[in-house]
Amino acid sequence: MKRKVFAVLLVAAQPFVALPAHAVPNIEHLTVKPSGGAPAEVEIAVSINRPTPLDLSCDAILQTGDGSKPQRLEYGLGDRRTKIIKYTYKTAGTYRVKVSGTGQHACAGTREARISVGTAAQSAKATEKTAAKPKCPRGWTLVADSFKGERYTCRADPPAQALKCGGGTKYFAKNGEIGCR
Repeated sequence: MKRKVFAVLLVAAQPFVALPAHAVPNIEHLTVKPSGGAPAEVEIAVSINRPTPLDLSCDAILQTGDGSKPQRLEYGLGDRRTKIIKYTYKTAGTYRVKVSGTGQHACAGTREARISVGTAAQSAKATEKTAAKPKCPRGWTLVADSFKGERYTCRADPPAQALKCGGGTKYFAKNGEIGCR
């Protein structure tokens, strides 16, 4: 009598696949510029940075700062990385525009910009609120030009003075490591 052997292949659905935190698309830029007088029509551009080679989708929420209902931004797999939204403010004033990740597939990060709209502000432009440079822990220094969005690199500081080595060994410092050899 012959035995029959069956193999079962289980396929995990997307919700069960865990991606590393660094693989989530990041909200990289928010720019707001007037494109008209009163009523104040503006262009809001929101850009994300998708990790390569992955082309992941994510969702964000855009708040215009005037109390209106937030707008949902969906970045699908085939979508462009920058979405441009035309929005009209009903009254002149200064508003805080904010975009942040939302939902199950939220984009990482938050960006804010201030915009002044109305007759006096027709030529004004809002620029992205620049985040303060991150601070590295004591004994570490921020690597020059490594700060981009929420990403940065810290490097260990060399000691104030070389180690005192004994037993015929010499002090060395190489690639962020120190010691006696």
